[in-house]
Amino acid sequence: MKKFDELPEGIKKNILDLHYNKNLQYFNTTIIIIFTYFIGLIIALLTKQINLFDNGQLYLLALISIVVLSILSILLLYFKGNMKKIITEISKLNI
Repeated sequence: MKKFDELPEGIKKNILDLHYNKNLQYFNTTIIIIFTYFIGLIIALLTKQINLFDNGQLYLLALISIVVLSILSILLLYFKGNMKKIITEISKLNI
């Protein structure tokens, strides 16, 4: 099997396009998960499933929110960085 550097420029571009689309799909899915989390949180607050006056529930909610949103933010930055690298690689190709 040929190494990536030995492939023709057109095939390299197609492979990089596929990787870009994969990262874009992951990026968009992460954004959808973030919005779904906020919508679920708002619904839970409006239906009083979460008691705003109970410190234990608020601490637990804050902890879960920080963990979930931190992981999703890191993933967003990772996928965005990968997309920028792929665009740079595509621009270096002689097509």
